[in-house]
Amino acid sequence: MVTIIYDFETSGLNAFHEDITEIGCRCLDSDDYFTCLVQPLSDRLLSDKNQQITGITNEMLKKEGLRPKEAYQRFFDTLQYYYNIHDELTMIAHNGSSFDDIFLKRIHRYLQGEGIIKYDDMMNKIQFIDSLDVCRLLHPERYSHSMKSMCQTYNIQNEAEHRAMGDVDALHKLWKELLKRISSKYNNTSTKYINYLIYK
Repeated sequence: MVTIIYDFETSGLNAFHEDITEIGCRCLDSDDYFTCLVQPLSDRLLSDKNQQITGITNEMLKKEGLRPKEAYQRFFDTLQYYYNIHDELTMIAHNGSSFDDIFLKRIHRYLQGEGIIKYDDMMNKIQFIDSLDVCRLLHPERYSHSMKSMCQTYNIQNEAEHRAMGDVDALHKLWKELLKRISSKYNNTSTKYINYLIYK
């Protein structure tokens, strides 16, 4: 089983209507990673507030961003590479079930609409873990389980907060700490068992 930590930066907080502006992902057990800026699929400009929060500007996306179809295919090709080797894939994002996982599935539907169906088998078999739910399981005493709060708990420095790879690298470190706690407490860190713990 291969595990991918991933994060999207987006034009807003509505997972069903906003645009992806940056993609980042990293393999849990290696230094392999993928990241790119993405020009908004809707062609809408980013708000001043969004640019201030993320540091991603309209000018950056115009000059450095990939067109959505190319960005999405490069990202999915990265995931497909690992899936082809292991025939399994676990995707982990913080608040993923309410945000990043939805965007991932939107990308897949978009590519299907473009006649690209080579990722269908992979998408049907991907397993998801929301690290936010795991944090709630392991730290019920905490009021906040945000990335920022949990990184503070484990003394993890996010070198580039609100940028895709900054958040991915921070979650990469956080997830390894969470796995240690799960292993110590439950003696089982398989994806299926972790999701059982979250939802039982």
